[in-house]
Amino acid sequence: MSTPSTITRASSMPTTKTDSPFTTRRAHLDDLSLVNALHHACSLDSRYARYGTPRRELKTSEFARLVHPAAGDTWITTLHNGTETAVALTHLLKTRTAGVYELAILVSDSWQSQGLGGRLTDQALAVAAANPDCRTVTAVFGASNRRALRILTRRNIVIPAASAGVIDAILPLPKRS
Repeated sequence: MSTPSTITRASSMPTTKTDSPFTTRRAHLDDLSLVNALHHACSLDSRYARYGTPRRELKTSEFARLVHPAAGDTWITTLHNGTETAVALTHLLKTRTAGVYELAILVSDSWQSQGLGGRLTDQALAVAAANPDCRTVTAVFGASNRRALRILTRRNIVIPAASAGVIDAILPLPKRS
């Protein structure tokens, strides 16, 4: 497998450099079959690490809420290997608290531990920093989610103590210009 290239920002949604095997773009309801194929391709452990449950797919109504512009941003990352294959799903969604967004990422097992999750985290935080309505980004995940812990540790993000087996971390935004 080739190494993922850095994802950069273009207008209001991230895209990839032209030499990358990936395209990251805003997800649409029409992408549900790609998203569910990603879920089916992920191991039980990966799905559990993302959702806290072993869910195998998203319902149309669930995905419709996630991709609705009022919810925040949802991006799909695809690998171009002759066909379009989803390898990651990134959510930067509004919470019930004004100015607070939650980041959640699902990366296909075959692309884990290769830097893609970290790059998607960086991209989402850059988008959050450019959003004047966003003051804080959180990430909530299981205390045993080694990959999420590694992404945060590599970015020198303080990891709070787990409560009931769950970590609720605050991710610092890049400096706003």
